[in-house]
Amino acid sequence: MTTIPSKQGLQVLGIIPARGGSKSIPRKNVVPLAGKPLIVWTIEAAQRAELLDRIVVSTDDEEIAQVSREAGAEIIERPTEIATDTSQTEPALLHTLDHLESSEGYVPDAVALLQCTSPLRGSDIIDAAITKLAETGCDVVMTVAPLQHWDKCGELHDGDIWVPEYDYVSRQFTQEVADKYSENGALYVTRTHILREHKNRLGGEVRVMVMDSMHSIDIDTSEDLTLAEEIMMALGIVKSR
Repeated sequence: MTTIPSKQGLQVLGIIPARGGSKSIPRKNVVPLAGKPLIVWTIEAAQRAELLDRIVVSTDDEEIAQVSREAGAEIIERPTEIATDTSQTEPALLHTLDHLESSEGYVPDAVALLQCTSPLRGSDIIDAAITKLAETGCDVVMTVAPLQHWDKCGELHDGDIWVPEYDYVSRQFTQEVADKYSENGALYVTRTHILREHKNRLGGEVRVMVMDSMHSIDIDTSEDLTLAEEIMMALGIVKSR
């Protein structure tokens, strides 16, 4: 496949990992969301991104592969031993890099990890993250979302006994609490040498792109699918039914 030199001087490979197994939602990666299989929302966002040179789907599943091909994505067959319920994402990324290097001599400067469960991550955030990677010289750019009420967390013992991790006698006002953020899983752009060195999507100097809570929705339950569709209708991404 012919690659296009990035406008930022980087060759960036978009990898969409999509294994066949899923416990929370059976066949999650191809379950319908607003009229399209879930994975297609990510494929189409990647295709609209101007700074991705190539897009591949790493999967062990023929149905996912077929849906992805029909959407215009390239397929890398993932070995079953790194596609189990306990498999981490990084081995799939490294397998994809190894396969492309050995079969084509293709070695990208960076990898953009695009998880199917973030259907509202648009092409604009992908391009912005790649631009930040190029312009700052950092090693990783990832997306995060604001973490609300982090200062009032606690644990439940015996099912419903509240064990706070804060002093509720001297609790702070909201405006006095420092902002904190959490990984939302929507996007990681990692320099290839960092991914290989650390065998992790994160390493070296990590910078972030902040996404709002609506666009940060992560599909893990059937309720998330319903909420995602409602958000899409509210934002005008899809028409109301």
